[in-house]
Amino acid sequence: MNAPTVAVIGLGCIGGSLARALAESGAPVRGWSTSSDDCEQARARGVDVPSASLEDVVSDADLIVLAVPAQAIAQVAATAIHGASGTADIVHCGGVQSRGALHLDDATFARVIGTHPLAGSHESGFGASRADLFTGCTVSIESRASGDVREQLRWMWTLAGAAQLEFRRAEEHDVMMTWVSHLPQLAATALASTFSAEHIDPKSVGPGARDSTRLAASSFDQWSALVRAEPALLDAALRRLESSVASVRDALATDDERALKSIWESARAWRREAEGAA
Repeated sequence: MNAPTVAVIGLGCIGGSLARALAESGAPVRGWSTSSDDCEQARARGVDVPSASLEDVVSDADLIVLAVPAQAIAQVAATAIHGASGTADIVHCGGVQSRGALHLDDATFARVIGTHPLAGSHESGFGASRADLFTGCTVSIESRASGDVREQLRWMWTLAGAAQLEFRRAEEHDVMMTWVSHLPQLAATALASTFSAEHIDPKSVGPGARDSTRLAASSFDQWSALVRAEPALLDAALRRLESSVASVRDALATDDERALKSIWESARAWRREAEGAA
């Protein structure tokens, strides 16, 4: 296929990394952001960032990627659709994909497809971007994407370094993200908050405490909309985590070594398998 012209809207960690990866591969890509600082940093890294409106930047693009926070997708999508050609493919990289969670009207939802790379950082902004951020990652794409859109996305994400594309319904994606993304973020935040409440000196802890709380360094603005997007799903996940913590506490309180070992070995086996899949 002929390389499409890509417009990346939003130059934070995800959008900036994608723009850098495509630019370094020689693909025709341009970026745009409301942040002048992100724009300046992107230009310094070789990304074409025109001094133009969002509508002008997308006007002749074949593929438009909305890499903006979930709460901004509806508004930015409306602007992009207004400026884009009728044949342009428009996708977003949001951590949620269902129409209700993104507050999209029917027309916008029909035009915009979710394509979520399972990669990122607890840091934000273009300064957190890396051209190799997506190397070896999996990308979850909405199964309603047409054949042409799938071809465009396969080209783009493969060029950016992704190893696997998975196609699933938006609702299925959101359930999975609740468990493997939003729950870990809240667990790390709760653990770090506990350390803070106990006045644990962060300079005195070892790698175990640092590794298990890495996600707690993420900004509230980066996550607030995501963890409130699917309240029923996240409530169920949090209750399950609370149950697991209670099981550990009960096993210790009753000196039930057998129960504690069962929990431990189950967790160890899952983690070992996760390490093998990485």
